[in-house]
Amino acid sequence: MHSFNLLKKILPLFVIAGILIGTQSVFSVHAQTTTLTISPEADATIYASTPSINYGSATTLHVDGSPLERAYLRFNVSGLNGASIASASLKVYANTSSTTSYTVYGVSNNTWNENSITYSNNPGQGSPINTSGKVKAAAWNTIDVTSYVKSQGKFSFDLATTGSTKVSLAARESGSDAPKLLITLKSVASATATAPVVQPTAPSAPPAPTASPAPTSTPGSGGSDPQPAFPVRAAFYYPWFPEAWDQLGIDPYTNYHPSLGFYNGADINIVKQHIADMQYAKIQAGIASWWGQGSQTDGKVNTLLSAAAGTSFRWGLYYEMEGSSNPSVSQITSDLTYIKNHYASNPTFWRINGKFVIFVYGEPGDACGMADRWKQANTVGAYVVLKVFSGFAKCASQPDSWHQYSPAVATSDQHGYSYSISAGFWKEANSVRLARDINRYITDIKAMVASNEKFQLITTFNEWGEGTAVESAKEWASNSGFGQYLDALHNN
Repeated sequence: MHSFNLLKKILPLFVIAGILIGTQSVFSVHAQTTTLTISPEADATIYASTPSINYGSATTLHVDGSPLERAYLRFNVSGLNGASIASASLKVYANTSSTTSYTVYGVSNNTWNENSITYSNNPGQGSPINTSGKVKAAAWNTIDVTSYVKSQGKFSFDLATTGSTKVSLAARESGSDAPKLLITLKSVASATATAPVVQPTAPSAPPAPTASPAPTSTPGSGGSDPQPAFPVRAAFYYPWFPEAWDQLGIDPYTNYHPSLGFYNGADINIVKQHIADMQYAKIQAGIASWWGQGSQTDGKVNTLLSAAAGTSFRWGLYYEMEGSSNPSVSQITSDLTYIKNHYASNPTFWRINGKFVIFVYGEPGDACGMADRWKQANTVGAYVVLKVFSGFAKCASQPDSWHQYSPAVATSDQHGYSYSISAGFWKEANSVRLARDINRYITDIKAMVASNEKFQLITTFNEWGEGTAVESAKEWASNSGFGQYLDALHNN
């Protein structure tokens, strides 16, 4: 979102990512990831005050330090098909808030029964795994349990706290708010020459247009720089949270409730989960909004790149300063040189034909002079994609490509360059500008795919303040755990 009043203070990150179908050389190997969402097979609360009573059928779980109340959950991890576990996260929906975190403990005994467990016969508490952090009401807590869940099998957890504020959590009997165990798998896919590279959860992508240039090295090609091939599906992404949850005296600053809760975008585990979610939706490259050298967003770039390590996901940068000023040629050159020297050589940075990818935001009053400045400034080999303006195609100076950012418009086709779609636009404390309609969105996805434009842009993955997100939310949750909009992208 580029219209936040606190834009420069919060320094947002937009991210774009892509979908690819490439080829593999003989004996080439390519690591991939996918995520399983596992529901609990049992859960219950035990109460020290009523040590002989079972509460296994309750729709809520309780955690309290005084009087003592603890919650037990058990999950059956299966269906890995030989894949190794890259990460595991426990997601629990909180009905109430607490300034004191609760701790997740491992439980070695998995024989306890949901309908008979009590405080008197509980299977005990093992070593601590991780903590929830501050608990917000009507939000998901996501706790990294990778150190405990390392293979297929049954895993039990004990949730406990020393705090005196009772925390109410949704139990498996509650429906869509039931706890979840998210397992990100890391597998290896290999193929012979010219065989299509198929992502674990993805159906075939549309064929690349013959008129569009493609990267010289595609993922799985055995080249030294595996990168996405055109057409690339991309989603604008924001890791500027938790700062952006609190704006203009409104907390949370959104009309919706993300399934991951009001998360911290600087948490590498959150970024890893988002990457897995986007890959499920056929999103495999990324461009992160960037507000200059030494800015807050600059400080997050390494986290984004690290989170993508070992995956086919790629990050580029979105140069934001052009949207609020007219940077000089020397300033642009300095910024591009900085990006090249600090980030562009990282294996997870997005490159096209060897050039590091930079998208450039703009303002409505831009004209050919902006394109001239970027043409002069790009002396370091960046792949520059400028935002369109009136008359852009007639400018003497042309960048590598053009894009549009238009969240209040359902579809926007910049023929020969890009195609963008938006799920909806409802900015907090404002009226609806684009109403959500999942059936309309599915039609828009199909039109975008049929366009075969080389950049196919999703506006947005998680811009919660303007209400354009396609990330899973309570309002559009689905059985897959990814939400209706990511399901629609996955299926089309």
